[in-house]
Amino acid sequence: MPPKEPGELHLSVRNLVEFILRSGDIDNRRTTGADNAMQEGSRIHRMLQKRMGADYRAEVSLKYRYHTQKYTILLEGRADGILENADGTMIDEIKGTYMELKRLKEAVPVHLAQARCYAFIYGAQHELSNVRVRMTYCNMDTEEIKYFHSEYTLEELKEWFDGVMAAYEKWADFQCEWRKKRTASIKELRFPFEYREGQKELITYVYQTVYHGRKLFIEAPTGAGKTVSTIFPAIKAMGEGRGDRIFYLTAKTITRTVADDTFELLRREGLQLKTVILTARDKICPMEEAKCNPDYCPYAKGHYTRVNDAMYDLLTHSDNFTRERIEEYAGKHNVCPFEMCLDMSLFSDAVICDYNYVFDPHVYLKRFFADGVKGDYLFLIDEAHNLVERGREMYSAVLCKEDFLRLKKLLKEYDARLSKHLEKCNKELLILKRECEGYKIEESVSPFIMALQRLGTVLEEFLEEQENGGKTPEEIRSQILDFYFEVQHFLTIYERVDENYVIYSELCRDESFILKLLCVNPSVNLRECMKKGRSTILFSATLLPIQYY
Repeated sequence: MPPKEPGELHLSVRNLVEFILRSGDIDNRRTTGADNAMQEGSRIHRMLQKRMGADYRAEVSLKYRYHTQKYTILLEGRADGILENADGTMIDEIKGTYMELKRLKEAVPVHLAQARCYAFIYGAQHELSNVRVRMTYCNMDTEEIKYFHSEYTLEELKEWFDGVMAAYEKWADFQCEWRKKRTASIKELRFPFEYREGQKELITYVYQTVYHGRKLFIEAPTGAGKTVSTIFPAIKAMGEGRGDRIFYLTAKTITRTVADDTFELLRREGLQLKTVILTARDKICPMEEAKCNPDYCPYAKGHYTRVNDAMYDLLTHSDNFTRERIEEYAGKHNVCPFEMCLDMSLFSDAVICDYNYVFDPHVYLKRFFADGVKGDYLFLIDEAHNLVERGREMYSAVLCKEDFLRLKKLLKEYDARLSKHLEKCNKELLILKRECEGYKIEESVSPFIMALQRLGTVLEEFLEEQENGGKTPEEIRSQILDFYFEVQHFLTIYERVDENYVIYSELCRDESFILKLLCVNPSVNLRECMKKGRSTILFSATLLPIQYY
């Protein structure tokens, strides 16, 4: 893999529009946005794309180089579809959602902005005088479709696009100047210790692995200096354009601290590198409860309107975005520290975080890994022996029969329709329970899945109604929201079920009954995630037998 061109910044279309055009409140009570269905939407995308005929090209990769006097921004993205016929050229952007489409009166602005970017890029590259844009929203359950059409001249698109890019130039200017400083400091950086036995060889192996874009397993005893011996060569490779960002992934807080101390040590040796430690929402939230909505949390109200100013303030005053520093600047600008912490990763050279920010299908950093564009990322995985079991947890799902009954009783007087669908799921689980004596491998759970999919749609509609003036008490609504996310997680994991999974039911000691999708072998899922970067270094004191890992 060749190194990145000097003076070139890479940026995804999605990250650009979401970063520059955002405003307003954080509100996790809103479950109806089309993005909620992104992970479940691949089937819908494929279905709609196949229907479009021979003139329709699906998943079209687009690149555009935006030149300034000092640097070039390489903008990358992938249009869901491009239709070219006698009527001209149309860019199609598909979004799946569980919401009732009659509630959607216009295209979501950030979705339309993404499509307009694709329209400008394609129009400019093919010298088109005008380009049509179609926003296609599809209900994930009913497969009902709603379109929003618009048409622009290339001049209109260029004026709008140039305005978006002008707003981003402040950030790009900073990045360009910073990378020059970073590269110069890396070239001067020397290993800060006397080499221990075998350490120089280890560093050489890591560097060569990154250089060639491969994967390396390292087993070395505790105290062998694995942290500095992986970070140092990874940074050296970055300085030569072979890697754009380091993700240092750990299973424990203490190892995150060791990694942060190592980066800080290298900074004292002259390194200029910006790092961020990602802290869990519950740990960094300044409120008594992590209820992210503007009615409860003053940091959520207007967060997106203020957060870019907060980020720029921190970016220009610090290189180490620790939890304490994030909290300080979030308080100063009255924004959510958790969301600000995630955003600072966009401008960090190294991200220190838990495994789940790269591997978990629900928690992973979409700003880096959701666009289908392979990044020039270096994954350093500490205590890698833990990744197998953590992978099983991330890609498994479980539902408990008693939860359906409990919610049914809670909702009986508030929503008879939802209560009815909860009972249908309960009945399907009861059929499985009657055939289970302790544990039972389930060959098929299709009837339950069908009932669960219908329940998911009704839950979505119920939560929409609550957003629009529903009368259900907040405490009950909160429980329903939590359950809704459990249902969606189960359905998402069910789509992944293959020969690496076992579906089983269990009658527990307390008489509760569960159905579990167990990912016995998470290697396929983990490998998919690793492919989103350039190189992966896995290290631990325990990696035997190596064939297993």
